[in-house]
Parts: sequence; structure tokens; C-alpha cells
Amino acid sequence: MNESKIILPPAVLVSLFKDSLVLPENKINPALIEEQNANLAADQEAFAKKNKKKEPAIDSKNNEQEAVSEETMEALTNFKYLGDHHKKIVVLVSDPASVYLNEADFILLTSILNACRLTIADIALVNLGHQKAGLHQILHLLPSKLVIAFELDSNALKIKLPTQLYKVIPLGENNLLFSNSLASMQGTDANAKQEKAKLWAVLKQIFQL
Repeated sequence: MNESKIILPPAVLVSLFKDSLVLPENKINPALIEEQNANLAADQEAFAKKNKKKEPAIDSKNNEQEAVSEETMEALTNFKYLGDHHKKIVVLVSDPASVYLNEADFILLTSILNACRLTIADIALVNLGHQKAGLHQILHLLPSKLVIAFELDSNALKIKLPTQLYKVIPLGENNLLFSNSLASMQGTDANAKQEKAKLWAVLKQIFQL
């Protein structure tokens, strides 16, 4: 079948396409175009915000805990103590010249423990004379019910509590007792007897003796 081309005369074409396909420049509305462009920009901005990846929030509390944990682990890397900590009691001393405690003070400490029906195995004896750990770091390693600090104040233990001698101070789930040095209780003079009597009075209440 042969295809035949139909050529319309110009007059017919004019009658078929009465309206121009191109909008004359004098009929363009600038305000309408500006409004459309503004709407398009707003839509693009809203889309960008919606699809933007949120940055993870910085948790300052977790960062602080991580820093404390690192500090704790560093301080306790070579941490030393004497005893088995059976009764969850920590005894803190400061004796830079000894690994744990000098012989005279150790004998006195042993006699005090025996009077309380305890032994060295029941406690953890910690010498802060050459260790930098604070009380919270020590309790992190050795959770305890009672901490007895001989000749150590709050600053030495890195805590914000008043240093009150021979008085049980609640500290969370722990109890803290500050005492004068074991050396001040050595001998038979009046001052030594007075210091031992003050310590013994509070120990009797603690252990219900």
C-alpha cells in the first residue's frame, strides 16, 4: 500500500491552530514567575532539612564516666593491699617508709582487730603512703561496709567531707571513720590511752561489742 502525503494549504493550518503555542513576552507575569521560584526554593530547602543526617548528640555524662573509669583503672593498675577483705572492711594508713605498715603499728592494729573479733584476713590494709588512689577509686576495687582511715583527712582521700575524728560518717552504702594515727596510741602515757579509748568507744558501737 502506497503512503500518500497530505499537504494542507496554509489557510487550513491557520484555522486549526488559532492560538499561538508560544506565550508572547508582553503576556509574561514576572510576579507569578518570582512566586513560583520562591516556592521551589522553599520546597528544596525543606527537602534538604528532612533528608539531612543528624549528628549524634554528645553525651557529656558518658564522657565523664569514661574519663573517671580510665582514671580509676590507671590509679589501680599497681594497687596493693594486705588481707583478704572477708568482712568488707578497709583500713587506710599512710606509711611511706613501709610496704604496708611498720612493725609497731602493725602489732597495735592486730590487737585492735582481735579486740573486735577480727583478723587481718577480714580486712584490706591499704597504705596510701606511696599510692595515689582516692577513696572512691579504692571502693571501686574494694566495695566495703566500713572504711577506717588512720591519720588521713578528706583531702588525702580526695573526697568533699569534713574530717571528724571518731565519728561514723555515712558515705553511700559505706561508713567512714577518721582516727588519729596508730603511732599516737603507742605507749602507756595519758594521751595514748585517751586516743585508744576514743577509738575503742566507737568501734564497740560499730561491732556491737
